[in-house]
Amino acid sequence: MSAADFNDLTPAEFMYAWVGWMELEENRVRQAWERERWAVWILTSIQMEQKHRQPMTQMFPLPWETLPAEVEELTLDERRERVKQLLKNEKDI
Repeated sequence: MSAADFNDLTPAEFMYAWVGWMELEENRVRQAWERERWAVWILTSIQMEQKHRQPMTQMFPLPWETLPAEVEELTLDERRERVKQLLKNEKDI
């Protein structure tokens, strides 16, 4: 992108361009880690007995493969108590 094109961007257009660039970079990094994991897994697996080998994703999990922990939903009473606590803390400030 030329400097003139950059200067002509609106804030929304800049954000769309930045988000697109970040997704591209994230994909590049993930692909590099996937290649590295595959190479290490191959080198590790050929040195192990077959009964001790595990799938690549199990031996070397990557952060984006793990599922996020489930968030517990608060009951109505727990929400009310939390709001009361927040309001109490706000008054103490």
